[in-house]
Amino acid sequence: MNQDSPDEGKPLLRQRFREQAREELIAAASRVFARDGVKEARIDTIAAEAGVSVGTIYNLFGDRGGLVRAVLDHVRVAMFDRVRLYLEGTVDRPFEERLHTLVHLLIGQMREHWATLRVLSQIEEPGGCPGVPAAGVRPLPHVIREFYGVLSGFVRQGIDSGALGPVDEHVATCVLMGAVRATIDVDLLLALDAPSEARADAIVRLFLEGSARR
Repeated sequence: MNQDSPDEGKPLLRQRFREQAREELIAAASRVFARDGVKEARIDTIAAEAGVSVGTIYNLFGDRGGLVRAVLDHVRVAMFDRVRLYLEGTVDRPFEERLHTLVHLLIGQMREHWATLRVLSQIEEPGGCPGVPAAGVRPLPHVIREFYGVLSGFVRQGIDSGALGPVDEHVATCVLMGAVRATIDVDLLLALDAPSEARADAIVRLFLEGSARR
């Protein structure tokens, strides 16, 4: 007769506690980074915020840099997964309609994660479009590359469908990316409130129609 060992469920239970502690620490670190700044935030303050020991942070994330990367990965996944799901599920919709919803979705995600984006602005260099980095130049941050990858596929669909003219795909992607990205950078620099929905409408109009008088 086989009897289950009382220790059989312990690895699963430990993994569950580990995942829960990780989520709580990421949330706590996001709050502390947003409040105190990345450079000034103390590990013991983050641990106290999450109700765990300092050692737990090092066990789960390795070091301070690992914790910062985990916070940024969390917001990156939250933002881009929703965008990808929307784009993948609306391939047959008109490009203009998708563009309008896409920019509003991006602005909405920025508003939702505004505090963490303030953290991002402290450790990432603003602006720019990915290409082949010059010799000795640090590659652009992963978040920017992923942002570019999402938008470039969408812009290509607009060109292929005829909704956009025969423009350079890279330039058009940078224009759209730059409009959204610059809104974040400038608002963060000037310590303004999160971007409004009205700005999303302005970005769409500017991208589709340009700024010249008709």
